[in-house]
Amino acid sequence: MAVKRCTKHLKACGLMVALFAALSGCASVAVPTEQVELTRNAVSRAVTADATQFAPMEMKSAQEKLYQVERALGEQDFAQARLLAEQAEADANLAERKARALRANAQLAEARQGIEVLKQEMLQAPDTIVAPSR
Repeated sequence: MAVKRCTKHLKACGLMVALFAALSGCASVAVPTEQVELTRNAVSRAVTADATQFAPMEMKSAQEKLYQVERALGEQDFAQARLLAEQAEADANLAERKARALRANAQLAEARQGIEVLKQEMLQAPDTIVAPSR
């Protein structure tokens, strides 16, 4: 009889410990306010860098994940919101860097073309080179 009562008591204690562990696990997930702000800033920088033009797939992914972050926050699924925010930030950073690199390559190609034009002009009229004045 005492063994049965002790077993019941242990089962009840075990259930209470499991319940407290589950509740404390839920309570420990904080609202990812800072991460969401970092993500919004990263998406904004990517838009400023013309990522929608130069890196449309990466930009679309970042914006879709940011939308999912907002939904997860509304549903108070803070762990999912943090995960999505981190992914969206990475996508936005990739989009920004890709856009900046592609824009720099385009500017480099334009500068090289300008140099070639100047070279051709110099070759066609070598006598028109003006000596520096003293």
